[in-house]
Amino acid sequence: FAEQVKAHVAGWDRDHDGTLSKEEIDHAVADPAVKGPEAAAVAALKRASRNTKATLPPLTPAALAELAAGKGKADLNAMYQSALGKITRANRELFAKGAPDLDALNQGKLGDCFCLAPLGAMVCRDPKDVVKMIAVKPDGSYTVRFGTTDIPVPALTDAELILTASAGADGVWVNVYEKAVGEYRKTRVAAGGGPAASPIDLIGKGGSAGSMVEVVTGHKIERFSCKPFKDAGVSAKEKEAKLADLRTHLAAAFADKRLVTCGTTAVTTPGLTPNHAYAVTGYDAKADEIALWNPHGQTFTPKEKAGPDHGYPTKDGRFTMPLAEFVKAFSGGSWETHAKAD
Repeated sequence: FAEQVKAHVAGWDRDHDGTLSKEEIDHAVADPAVKGPEAAAVAALKRASRNTKATLPPLTPAALAELAAGKGKADLNAMYQSALGKITRANRELFAKGAPDLDALNQGKLGDCFCLAPLGAMVCRDPKDVVKMIAVKPDGSYTVRFGTTDIPVPALTDAELILTASAGADGVWVNVYEKAVGEYRKTRVAAGGGPAASPIDLIGKGGSAGSMVEVVTGHKIERFSCKPFKDAGVSAKEKEAKLADLRTHLAAAFADKRLVTCGTTAVTTPGLTPNHAYAVTGYDAKADEIALWNPHGQTFTPKEKAGPDHGYPTKDGRFTMPLAEFVKAFSGGSWETHAKAD
């Protein structure tokens, strides 16, 4: 990291004032000429600048040298090594295996579960839908279709590849999709007169998985809440009626091949992630079990019997749980409808 900073910091400092600004780091992230180890160093700086738990000092050459020496809370050397490993292992093809593999997808460090949950639901429904959604142009840029709208997406830079999710040897389809979400948000912010922001920051701000389903599919959603199932003031009879209604809607959604997502707020069940969006990948009416996918793509093994107290066996982010337990652990969710979004 120190070697890359020494070699390139003067080029990153575009106004030559001796201090790297957020905007200058963003410019380096988006610069296709910044590649390999240099991009890994830039990505480490971007990650550190987004870390709310370890505020960076003004990034002067002296401060950067101290950070490179391990002084400070942000471990930039570790971030650099992780970044370098990611771009070294990456397969730069769009769809290296012809179609996406959900088990290869891992969210990484960027807090954009809201846009990955709908993508995971789409991959699980039919990977070919994602293939149809993304087209590569002769110049290396892309067009990503959200609903009936084509989003122009510049070619991925090495730093953007590092900072977004990973599909490993499966290709860069997820990274292109994430950048498309950032470009979409950038256009919306500009149209509303908001301040300029990088696509990375715009997808890292979080959002609603349900709203993202509307963007991706061009169809309206209907939301459902799990709050009544946790409310002592709601009778057992009312809860059972609401559960029966949820069963009907889930069965219909999957019979129609519509996307379903859900989310958590606070959680007490081991293995579940708080304040997080999930894809609902299926509903087994006979077993009354719901199938889910966590964008973190993690593996988890309960220490004791599976259930609310010890969690649920999870592999590559996939797991199932009884619907009656789901509604007590999750905050709610949404499903795609056939109606066109506004």
